[in-house]
Amino acid sequence: MKKKSIILCSLVVICAIGLVTSINIDWPVDFNKADGDIAKAAKFSRKQVSEKLTNMEELLQTDSAFRDDIVVAQVVMQTRALQFGTLVDMSNEVAGNIPAFAEVLKEMNASREMVDNVASSLAESAEKLNAALGGEECPDLAQSTINASLAYTTLQKQNNLANRFIETTDKYLETAQGDDKLKLVRDQWLDYQQMTAALEDDKASAEALAKKGNLLSGEKALAAVANFDIAERIVVLQSCELAQAMKLPNQIGRVIRPKVLENEISKLCNAQKEFLSVKPRKIDSHNAQKEVLAHRKIDSHNAQKDILAHRKIDSYNALMIGNVISQTAAASNSVKLNKKGPKIDS
Repeated sequence: MKKKSIILCSLVVICAIGLVTSINIDWPVDFNKADGDIAKAAKFSRKQVSEKLTNMEELLQTDSAFRDDIVVAQVVMQTRALQFGTLVDMSNEVAGNIPAFAEVLKEMNASREMVDNVASSLAESAEKLNAALGGEECPDLAQSTINASLAYTTLQKQNNLANRFIETTDKYLETAQGDDKLKLVRDQWLDYQQMTAALEDDKASAEALAKKGNLLSGEKALAAVANFDIAERIVVLQSCELAQAMKLPNQIGRVIRPKVLENEISKLCNAQKEFLSVKPRKIDSHNAQKEVLAHRKIDSHNAQKDILAHRKIDSYNALMIGNVISQTAAASNSVKLNKKGPKIDS
């Protein structure tokens, strides 16, 4: 099985949104106009989505509210898909040699191809969205947007694996000490699921996760992150950055200020870029593809920084974002378009 395949393939999608948020495109997103309440989220109906998707290219240029909904949802989907794949790799790293984790890791690893396909669908959607925002004609834009939302929705069906890793870790630690790397990964899955609960307005799950709590303090978690490789550290910190901006519970976000976090991610991206520029090239096609994808990820922080810092995603209610995603996916049953896209198994 390809090591780090999920990280590298998923990195494509978050980098693609960098084009969407480029300052070279004149389309300022005003998140302050979004009231972010549950009532507004509930009004985002399947019929409205279906009607708007059929005229998506024009609306991206003329309807700022619609454009903001689509772009914010795209950023959230891409960041979370990247986080999921990275946490699968980190889970293997910290628990691959512990028998108690064999079953849950086997199922996680079985999902790798699906996660790669989700990343491909999200990358295609981001590329087309960027082109449309730049004024290009994109006849497949609506369908690629629906495909991306469907792909992300399929990925979310795997979220029980996060709960199982948390439960397996807690049970294992009843009789074993465990190191901080294992505890960090367990806590990162818990943070991931806290955002899931917020996006789905699942108050029962949110309360249950809060009751479980983190095993590490924010300070110890931040120290433990340093024991992973650069690519994984970047993803963990970018996910923290998104949670901070959305004002959601986050272990590391409680102990590091946004500006400090932003600077740390930038340093890691620069270090990764320098490493990639001097490392020996290999002819093997798989390694060559990994290197190309790793280079693309260097720009991902600028993309997320633009959305989070300059366009104030925090004024969006998490449920509203989740509703945009789910209703866009549901529109596949209402919009008569040519259905195509990468195969994604549920």
